[in-house]
Amino acid sequence: MNSNSVIFALEAGLAATPNDFDLTLHLAQLLAKEPSELERAFTLAQESITLQPSNPQAIELALSLARMLEHHELACEYQSQLSALTSRHEEVLGSPEGSQPKGVIVTTKSKTEYGNHIRGISGYEHGNDDGVVKPELSHVRPTQGVKLRLVSSRGDVGSSELETSELESKEPGLSLSDVGGMDVVKEHLQLSFLGPLNNPELTKAYGKDLGGGMLLFGPPGCGKTYIAKALAGEIGAKFMSVGLTDILDMHLGESERKLHDIFEYARSQSPAVLFIDELDALGQKRSQLRSSGMRTLVNQLLSEMDGLEEENKNLFILAATNHPWDVDPALCRPGRFDNVISVFPPERDDRVIMLRQYLKGKPLGDVDLEALADACPMFSGADLVHLCNAAVEIALKASIDQGKIRPLEQEDFNCVLTTLKASTLCWFDTAKKDALQVNEHGCYDELLEYIRCRNL
Repeated sequence: MNSNSVIFALEAGLAATPNDFDLTLHLAQLLAKEPSELERAFTLAQESITLQPSNPQAIELALSLARMLEHHELACEYQSQLSALTSRHEEVLGSPEGSQPKGVIVTTKSKTEYGNHIRGISGYEHGNDDGVVKPELSHVRPTQGVKLRLVSSRGDVGSSELETSELESKEPGLSLSDVGGMDVVKEHLQLSFLGPLNNPELTKAYGKDLGGGMLLFGPPGCGKTYIAKALAGEIGAKFMSVGLTDILDMHLGESERKLHDIFEYARSQSPAVLFIDELDALGQKRSQLRSSGMRTLVNQLLSEMDGLEEENKNLFILAATNHPWDVDPALCRPGRFDNVISVFPPERDDRVIMLRQYLKGKPLGDVDLEALADACPMFSGADLVHLCNAAVEIALKASIDQGKIRPLEQEDFNCVLTTLKASTLCWFDTAKKDALQVNEHGCYDELLEYIRCRNL
């Protein structure tokens, strides 16, 4: 079933049950992948927050879309809501600040009043006859190759344990040769990771440790996650990916414990690549945080990044963000994410390669890929995928009408390009203002030069 069919099905379901949170959020997530549907996706994300005000996935989606659409005031509001989630357990359960309950006791009235609120935050389930809430989280990202199941103990929420039998990691079937373009990023990866790993004698002679951290930043859809997977495949390492919603927890100290457990598991699987997506949400500048819980979580991340010298050996920690200026500066000091690399949209020759790859195996007529690449300046990889998929749908509809296969033609792509614009342009417009404000040390000279050369 293609994405349009899924969208139509979700719209029909939502028309029948307009207050269904899961349908609303799922539809918003799908539409968020379509550059032309961002406003509609944002409206649905806001509706999902109305249905479940404390759901981190809904708030995180609304935050991302607000930034892309340049709704700056709303973005600040959603960032504050996201930052405050870790302290809301006091409001929900009525626990005094600093206390750690021995189990979470919820009366029948509390279950009725707060049940959906708790489940909205972490997917918690009720059902114990004695009224004890047993958190069971199963974070599954099949395409990213790791399954984490974190189960809190019945007696003491603070003594939660990580069930390693439930954890899975997978070796991605990718390598850097599968990544089109991004030569500068590949060069940095070669110097930081692959060179030392493939030349152990030279590494030992120079006292170079394996492992380390690298932060990738740039507009959405330009391959930051993809190249992290390719790195893992290149070195035959396990690949694990985590985001803010995998870590946030309503109970005091639980978010920090989850983060520690994830790092401990990654260390046990070395050599491994641990990929942290949306680092600006997890490691936001502490000076901007009003929640003490989020500041503590940033401190925990700093501690895990430091580790003991032996603990993080053979552990490659990559992170991605669309907003590097929002990341706490302490995370980018030497020894942590000391390599901050920009990932920009593919250049013209790279777009040709990517278009050829995306269209491989499809019935192709008289299509000039070089001319098509020229017509797509500043398109991200995700934009190019969308262009190809939309053109395929036009050809597929024509084939159905004619009762035979009608190959893709140049006009199919031209038709799509009349309405499809590069999704990266909004990001660069915002990035230019933010980078100018925080570039006192020249961190973003490369970004500003890129913008100047292209008159963005």
